[in-house]
This record gives sequence, C-alpha cells and structure tokens, in this order.
Amino acid sequence: MPPKVVGPYRILDVLGTGGVATVYRAVDRRSGEPIALKLLSTGPALDPRAARRLAREFETLSELSHPNVVRVIDTGVHQGYPYLAMELVEGLTLKQYLTLHEDRQDAAPPGPPPPAEASQTGDWVGPRFSMASFGDENPSEEVHEYRTGPESVRQLADAADEPDTYEVSAVSTPYELPPAATAPRVRPPPVDVARLNRPQRLVQLKDAMVQLCQAISYIHGHGLIHRDLKPSNVMVDEERVVRLMDFGLAKFLADDSAMTGTGRLVGTFRYMAPEQVMGEPVDPRTDLYSLGIILYELLAGRAPFEADTPHELWAMVLENEPPSVLSFNPGADLPLVRIAHRLIRKEADDRYQTAEEVQEALTE
Repeated sequence: MPPKVVGPYRILDVLGTGGVATVYRAVDRRSGEPIALKLLSTGPALDPRAARRLAREFETLSELSHPNVVRVIDTGVHQGYPYLAMELVEGLTLKQYLTLHEDRQDAAPPGPPPPAEASQTGDWVGPRFSMASFGDENPSEEVHEYRTGPESVRQLADAADEPDTYEVSAVSTPYELPPAATAPRVRPPPVDVARLNRPQRLVQLKDAMVQLCQAISYIHGHGLIHRDLKPSNVMVDEERVVRLMDFGLAKFLADDSAMTGTGRLVGTFRYMAPEQVMGEPVDPRTDLYSLGIILYELLAGRAPFEADTPHELWAMVLENEPPSVLSFNPGADLPLVRIAHRLIRKEADDRYQTAEEVQEALTE
C-alpha cells in the first residue's frame, strides 16, 4: 500500500499501473496544482534500472519547454519510494483517441463524461481517468522525511548495487539472443476499413501527427533522441493537444558513449528501427522510423510486422519489406500511406531526414 502523502504531494487516485511503477493523480499541497505522480515500487520490488531511468527522465525534461512535450516538476525519494512529479494530462493515448470502436452509451466506463462536442462525433471513446478509486479515508497530513532531486533517486538505486543499463543483452546481432518464452500470439481481427477511413478520424489523425512532429522537431533541435516513440507514449488532452511522454530512454546526441556502443537494444521491440535492432548508432531518423510505424498502424489497423517472438520480429524488420498499407486498407489516404512507407524504409538515408520534412508532407 503506497503512502497517502509523498513528499509535498497528496495522492488522490490511480491513473495507471505498469510492471515497476504506478501513476497517480495527486495534488501539490503547497500550490494546490494537480499533478501526475509516477511512483516506483519499493523494498525488494525496487528496480534500480527503473529508478535511474526516472532520474534521467527528469533531467532530460527539466530543460525543455514546449506545448507538445510533457512538463516535469520534481523528482525525489519518499520513504524508499522514488517518484517523478509531472504535468497532469487529462485525456487518452493516441490510439484510444483514434479508436475504431463505436461510441456506445452502454460501453462507457465509469468516470467523467466526454465533452459535448466529442459525444456527437464519437471521438472520445475508451478508458477515462476517474476519481472512483479515491477512498473515504482522508489522507494523512503527517510530513515524512523525503529528498528531492535526481541524485537522491540515483543514490537509492546505487544501494541496490545494480548496473545502470537498459540493454536486453550485449550482443552484436539480435540473432544471438535466446528466444523469450511467450504465449501464442492472438491473430488480429479483420480490419474495419469503414471506421479507419472516417473523414473526421483522418482529420484528427493528421492534426495529431503534425503536433507530434512539432514535438519531435523540438527535442531533436535540442540534441535529444527519444528512442521509445509509440502510441502509448503520446497523450491527447480534451483540447486535442498532443503531449509526447516518457523520456526515460532518451539520449543526447552529444553523449558519444551512449550513441556509439554496439549491442544495446533499447526501446519497444515493435517500434524499433533496423539500426536499433542491430545495436548500431542511432540518430534523429531512428525516431522517424518509429513515427512511421505509428502512422502505419493507425492507417492499416495493424502493425507491418507481427511475430510470436522478438527473434522472429527482428528478422522481419531486418529482412522483409513491409506489406503495403493498402493490402489491409484499400481505401487508406494515399498521401498518408506514402509518408508512412517512406518513414519505415530500412536505410536511414532513404527516409525523411527531419521531422520538419514530415510535417511539411503532412500539410501539403
């Protein structure tokens, strides 16, 4: 059971949970500002790598200021819990925002109702953030000792005596990795092209991609590569403003040791560029490949490569040409299809070279 109070923040309810962290809705007791608080597990469940990633995420974002990039506020350790306080984004992930499901009243989950404008178009469908899990008990006002700053988080991670590394394994090629035990893959359902190609959805898709390009252009202009672009790391609020999230794997181009080491597999397998799969140096065009996979999925209703194991997926990424989006969705928007396929070319020189080029193509 996490504490009711973490540092200067009072926890209200759960926004989401993952393998090593839970994100809470909270309030800064000093200012009354609502925030999102990412809280890592503590005690034996503490993952030192996740703690170092949390500190890195704060340091990366603390120098950035852009309307399409999430804002961080604070990081520290409270009673052994590493935490990251950030801007609270009330909304949906990119995929939820562009959901294919009908806006049915009987399927609406608990929580605040969608805006009036959205209820007419079916735009805001899917899980909503809710205060339902906030208990009747008032949170304690007792102030416990806590430390702020990324160094306090690193010190906690160091106490666990684990190396600061995020690679799957130190290898020269992915084929040397032992195959992971996975459950049989569930085949995706047939694509509902009518819903994919709704005119209103395409307008929203283009607008979201333009905003995402603006965020990517901004971080690249600051010498930063995200390295983990995927739909769940893109949030859209109720004003339809896109936020790029989760910079825990971000790297600066000036960090030569991080950019030139071989055998480092970092990121999410499904969105990795070929150079990431091979553990080769990455650059801004690596993020653009991941952007292309996102766009491909949103147009085709499925990923270009699907496999039961990381081994099989990596082999496809390196050796196979992706099926045309049109083979899954014959009525897909042709300019968007061309952009997606150019972004996911295997050779970085064959892709768009900058996010600004992608944004220009989206707005032509």
